[in-house]
Amino acid sequence: MTSDCPAEPASYRVFFLDGQGKIQKSKALSCADDDEAVATARMLADGRILELYDGCRLVLRLP
Repeated sequence: MTSDCPAEPASYRVFFLDGQGKIQKSKALSCADDDEAVATARMLADGRILELYDGCRLVLRLP
């Protein structure tokens, strides 16, 4: 399967969502790889719904 995402260096961003799935705020992350970005996102979650993206690629969704 091919991706529509362009091949670019990692560019991680966490999106904090409300109960309706709408973005409330976002935060750029400076992480070396997916593992570090996922660990950072989990620390930021604090019970909130969030999605972690690398460019246009969904890496993680936390309910």
